[in-house]
Amino acid sequence: MTNAPDARAILDDLADRCRIIRTPCGTGDLVWRAWGPSESAKSPLVLLHGGSGAWNHWVRTIPHFANSRTVIAADLPGCGDSADPPEPYDAESLAEILANGLETAVPGGAPFELVGFSFGGIVGAPIARCLGHRICRLTIVGTPILGLATTGRANDLAPVPEGLAPEEEAPIYRANLEKLMVYAPDAIDDLAMALHMENMARTRLRSRGIARRTVTADNLRNPTCPLAFIYGDRDPTLNPDLEGVRECVRALDPNAPFLVLRNVGHWAQFEAAEQFNALLAELLES
Repeated sequence: MTNAPDARAILDDLADRCRIIRTPCGTGDLVWRAWGPSESAKSPLVLLHGGSGAWNHWVRTIPHFANSRTVIAADLPGCGDSADPPEPYDAESLAEILANGLETAVPGGAPFELVGFSFGGIVGAPIARCLGHRICRLTIVGTPILGLATTGRANDLAPVPEGLAPEEEAPIYRANLEKLMVYAPDAIDDLAMALHMENMARTRLRSRGIARRTVTADNLRNPTCPLAFIYGDRDPTLNPDLEGVRECVRALDPNAPFLVLRNVGHWAQFEAAEQFNALLAELLES
């Protein structure tokens, strides 16, 4: 477990060590952060976070891989430090902003690994349609590829009224994290709380309506690059359920690895970081 001072130190240290890359987004910039060697024999690893998140959704993934390869994490349009996307927007228009930005973030037409968590997988699928020739593998993590479930605890999130003091907001945010993001309540430490509260205060992107649709599965038909999938078996967002998603993946690409973490919720790369990093490392080396 991480306590509050350590949580802030972890986030500040990662932020201080990154290189900032800016690409166009609406009337402003899309912000990418890069760690690790600028040149490596290994392909860069590009990470796309979930809805209402930011680059820090990958706080336990970035250090594991940045010693040996370039790791690049975006703030999606309308999230974190990135500007808002032009209205109206959908998965495809958001993906276009990101795909155009990747021409700068990973220059020279170099191949790269793409990993999308939750909403990051939803926009990752249309990115793969246009940049599949450059993507070594698209790995989907916890994305409800048949549309976000409309029932269950992930739909019972409590609104956080404006004007509350941080100590009044915190119990609401914690309860929402338990409903949506993790299976084991004790996985919510000060690091999870710090980054979640910061992200929620800064998110403008309206992602849930897009996530209800089958845009991911639609864009993964006749895949343009190798695919892989990682899910927690206690993920409450999946529609109709884990087995339904597994059957859909078999129909899309029967050769795609479908890896399941036991007793793990939606935010697998945080709740079960050691197991997740080991699985992702195997995929990257395969």
